[in-house]
Amino acid sequence: MAETMCCPLSGNDGEGPTVHQESRPRAAKEYSCTECRKTIRKGEHYELVKGMWDKHWSTYRTCLLCVEIRNHFACEGWIYEQLRSDLEENFFPDMKAGGPCMEGLSPAAKQKLIDERMEWYLGQDEVNDSRWDGWKPPSSTR
Repeated sequence: MAETMCCPLSGNDGEGPTVHQESRPRAAKEYSCTECRKTIRKGEHYELVKGMWDKHWSTYRTCLLCVEIRNHFACEGWIYEQLRSDLEENFFPDMKAGGPCMEGLSPAAKQKLIDERMEWYLGQDEVNDSRWDGWKPPSSTR
Protein backbone atom coordinates (compact mmCIF):
# COMPACT_ATOMS: atom_id res chain seq x y z
CA MET A 1 0.00 0.00 0.00
CA ALA A 2 1.26 3.47 -0.82
CA GLU A 3 2.30 5.60 2.11
CA THR A 4 -0.42 8.05 3.01
CA MET A 5 0.53 11.73 2.82
CA CYS A 6 -2.16 12.84 5.28
CA CYS A 7 -3.52 11.34 8.47
CA PRO A 8 -6.94 12.84 9.14
CA LEU A 9 -7.81 10.61 12.11
CA SER A 10 -7.42 12.14 15.54
CA GLY A 11 -5.33 9.28 16.83
CA ASN A 12 -5.57 7.57 20.17
CA ASP A 13 -3.36 8.82 22.95
CA GLY A 14 -5.18 6.76 25.59
CA GLU A 15 -4.50 3.25 26.71
CA GLY A 16 -5.49 0.34 24.55
CA PRO A 17 -7.85 -2.38 25.68
CA THR A 18 -7.03 -4.62 28.64
CA VAL A 19 -8.61 -7.56 26.80
CA HIS A 20 -9.11 -7.61 23.05
CA GLN A 21 -10.50 -10.09 20.53
CA GLU A 22 -10.82 -9.44 16.81
CA SER A 23 -12.40 -11.61 14.12
CA ARG A 24 -13.93 -11.35 10.65
CA PRO A 25 -17.14 -13.37 10.82
CA ARG A 26 -19.96 -13.56 8.32
CA ALA A 27 -23.02 -11.68 9.61
CA ALA A 28 -25.75 -14.02 10.86
CA LYS A 29 -28.19 -11.11 10.78
CA GLU A 30 -28.13 -7.44 9.83
CA TYR A 31 -25.98 -5.11 11.92
CA SER A 32 -25.16 -1.43 11.80
CA CYS A 33 -21.54 -0.47 11.08
CA THR A 34 -19.94 1.19 14.09
CA GLU A 35 -18.33 3.81 11.85
CA CYS A 36 -20.62 4.69 8.93
CA ARG A 37 -23.88 3.45 10.51
CA LYS A 38 -24.83 1.77 7.24
CA THR A 39 -26.20 -1.77 7.22
CA ILE A 40 -23.91 -4.78 7.33
CA ARG A 41 -26.12 -7.25 5.51
CA LYS A 42 -26.69 -10.83 6.54
CA GLY A 43 -23.97 -12.97 4.92
CA GLU A 44 -21.38 -10.15 4.57
CA HIS A 45 -18.03 -10.40 6.30
CA TYR A 46 -17.26 -7.64 8.79
CA GLU A 47 -14.77 -6.86 11.53
CA LEU A 48 -15.95 -7.83 15.01
CA VAL A 49 -13.96 -6.43 17.93
CA LYS A 50 -14.74 -7.19 21.55
CA GLY A 51 -12.67 -5.80 24.35
CA MET A 52 -12.40 -4.07 27.68
CA TRP A 53 -11.43 -0.40 27.66
CA ASP A 54 -11.25 1.46 30.99
CA LYS A 55 -12.96 -1.44 32.81
CA HIS A 56 -15.94 -1.42 30.40
CA TRP A 57 -16.73 -4.10 27.83
CA SER A 58 -17.42 -2.89 24.31
CA THR A 59 -18.30 -4.55 21.02
CA TYR A 60 -17.66 -2.93 17.64
CA ARG A 61 -18.93 -4.20 14.28
CA THR A 62 -17.34 -2.46 11.32
CA CYS A 63 -17.98 -2.97 7.60
CA LEU A 64 -14.84 -3.96 5.71
CA LEU A 65 -14.78 -0.76 3.62
CA CYS A 66 -14.68 1.33 6.82
CA VAL A 67 -11.94 -0.96 8.15
CA GLU A 68 -9.92 -0.35 4.97
CA ILE A 69 -10.45 3.42 5.14
CA ARG A 70 -9.70 3.55 8.88
CA ASN A 71 -6.53 1.49 8.51
CA HIS A 72 -5.40 3.61 5.55
CA PHE A 73 -5.73 6.89 7.44
CA ALA A 74 -4.79 5.78 10.98
CA CYS A 75 -1.19 6.98 11.00
CA GLU A 76 -1.33 7.55 14.75
CA GLY A 77 -4.14 5.19 15.74
CA TRP A 78 -7.88 5.81 15.93
CA ILE A 79 -10.83 5.86 18.27
CA TYR A 80 -13.79 3.57 17.52
CA GLU A 81 -16.97 5.37 16.43
CA GLN A 82 -15.02 8.48 15.39
CA LEU A 83 -14.01 7.69 11.79
CA ARG A 84 -16.78 9.72 10.15
CA SER A 85 -16.36 12.81 12.35
CA ASP A 86 -12.57 12.73 11.90
CA LEU A 87 -12.97 12.55 8.12
CA GLU A 88 -15.58 15.35 8.13
CA GLU A 89 -13.34 17.62 10.17
CA ASN A 90 -9.90 16.82 8.77
CA PHE A 91 -10.30 15.39 5.27
CA PHE A 92 -13.62 16.17 3.54
CA PRO A 93 -13.16 19.99 3.36
CA ASP A 94 -10.07 19.69 1.13
CA MET A 95 -10.62 16.18 -0.29
CA LYS A 96 -9.50 15.59 -3.85
CA ALA A 97 -10.75 12.44 -5.58
CA GLY A 98 -7.39 11.81 -7.24
CA GLY A 99 -5.27 13.29 -4.47
CA PRO A 100 -2.32 11.57 -2.83
CA CYS A 101 -4.36 10.68 0.26
CA MET A 102 -6.51 8.35 -1.86
CA GLU A 103 -3.55 6.39 -3.24
CA GLY A 104 -3.52 2.78 -2.12
CA LEU A 105 -7.26 2.51 -1.45
CA SER A 106 -9.40 0.04 -3.36
CA PRO A 107 -11.81 1.48 -5.95
CA ALA A 108 -14.73 0.55 -3.65
CA ALA A 109 -13.19 2.40 -0.68
CA LYS A 110 -12.49 5.46 -2.86
CA GLN A 111 -16.11 5.44 -4.05
CA LYS A 112 -17.35 5.15 -0.46
CA LEU A 113 -15.25 8.19 0.50
CA ILE A 114 -16.54 10.15 -2.50
CA ASP A 115 -20.17 9.22 -1.72
CA GLU A 116 -19.79 10.09 1.96
CA ARG A 117 -18.00 13.35 1.14
CA MET A 118 -20.88 14.33 -1.19
CA GLU A 119 -23.40 13.49 1.53
CA TRP A 120 -21.40 15.65 3.96
CA TYR A 121 -20.98 18.45 1.40
CA LEU A 122 -24.68 18.58 0.55
CA GLY A 123 -25.46 18.81 4.28
CA GLN A 124 -23.49 22.06 4.65
CA ASP A 125 -25.84 25.01 5.19
CA GLU A 126 -23.67 27.59 3.46
CA VAL A 127 -23.40 25.64 0.21
CA ASN A 128 -25.69 26.44 -2.73
CA ASP A 129 -26.26 22.87 -3.80
CA SER A 130 -29.43 23.24 -5.87
CA ARG A 131 -27.72 21.73 -8.91
CA TRP A 132 -27.31 18.51 -6.93
CA ASP A 133 -31.02 18.14 -6.13
CA GLY A 134 -32.01 14.54 -6.62
CA TRP A 135 -28.41 13.27 -6.65
CA LYS A 136 -28.01 9.71 -5.45
CA PRO A 137 -24.77 7.76 -5.09
CA PRO A 138 -24.18 5.65 -8.22
CA SER A 139 -23.73 2.46 -6.21
CA SER A 140 -26.06 2.52 -3.23
CA THR A 141 -24.91 -0.91 -2.12
CA ARG A 142 -24.95 -0.04 1.57
